Amino acid sequence: MIHPGRIFFVVLMTLFWGGQSAWSYPVQYTLEGFVIQGPGINDSAGFLADMGISIGSHVSYSIVIDLNSTGTILLNNGTLTNPLDVSGKNTFYAHYAGSSTITSSNHLSSYNGIQENNYGGNNWLTSTFSERWLSISNGNNYLDIYNMFEQPNSSGEWSIGFPWAFGAAFLRNTIFDSSGNSSYFNFVAQITKAESIPIPEPSTFALFGVGLAGNYLFRKRYRK
Repeated sequence: MIHPGRIFFVVLMTLFWGGQSAWSYPVQYTLEGFVIQGPGINDSAGFLADMGISIGSHVSYSIVIDLNSTGTILLNNGTLTNPLDVSGKNTFYAHYAGSSTITSSNHLSSYNGIQENNYGGNNWLTSTFSERWLSISNGNNYLDIYNMFEQPNSSGEWSIGFPWAFGAAFLRNTIFDSSGNSSYFNFVAQITKAESIPIPEPSTFALFGVGLAGNYLFRKRYRK
């Protein structure tokens, strides 16, 4: 006879691995492009010279976006806040995961006390898309994407291979030093890869914990 505790544990594990509703699927986008003149290039902080970046240089970025999660701002003191857009609506989560312009000298801290900006806005399912933007930073390294005219598809994803990443009219990378001097450039890019990143939600861990606890109690009762 199969022990009741084992049945309970197997059921909970099945929910853990197979329950689609217990998982959230952020999407990681890879952007590939090159630096353009645009409104101009500034290298007051000297980062571009250090990295050999000039007009025509190849740049790449990894961005994680979760339209089902709220955007965040993380301060250096550990304070976490949820920013609103200019219309007072909640922003969605957008994380600066990596870049060819992030080095050890420009991402460890921030001159304005912000460790990370992880947000974009507004709500994406509307007829007017001209105000869509991403404001993402990793320490001193800021990535701004504005006027995102291309809307995500029914799965909440943007197109791979579209001539302009997110259909954005403006993409800029700005890097600050500790004194507030900046190096910035504009670039054009397209999305070359998009992949889902399954992450168990807190409720999933709680469910799994209940399963473990239930199995333990059944075993303890059985031994008595």
